[in-house]
Amino acid sequence: MKVTLKILALPMLSQAVGAKEVAIDFEGETVNDLIEDLVERFGPKAKQALYDEKGELDLMIQILLNEKEWVTRDRLDNPLEEGDTLAFMYLAAGG
Repeated sequence: MKVTLKILALPMLSQAVGAKEVAIDFEGETVNDLIEDLVERFGPKAKQALYDEKGELDLMIQILLNEKEWVTRDRLDNPLEEGDTLAFMYLAAGG
């Protein structure tokens, strides 16, 4: 399946991937499968950018599916479809 990955405010991940937007062709079916593929494909920098010290998706990482649906950590088994777009961004707070 091919999906588009947009990386916003995650410089370590965009450096690992080599771009801020890229089409990814992978064998999985879910958001979690895509995350695992990114870590396997792009190595330690991608792992460090996405996972916390427990090996889980970092709480500060936000994922937006098709610019309309937030994918929370408890919904990483959300199925993906050919042509979906996922935006990975870092949660920023402040005033």
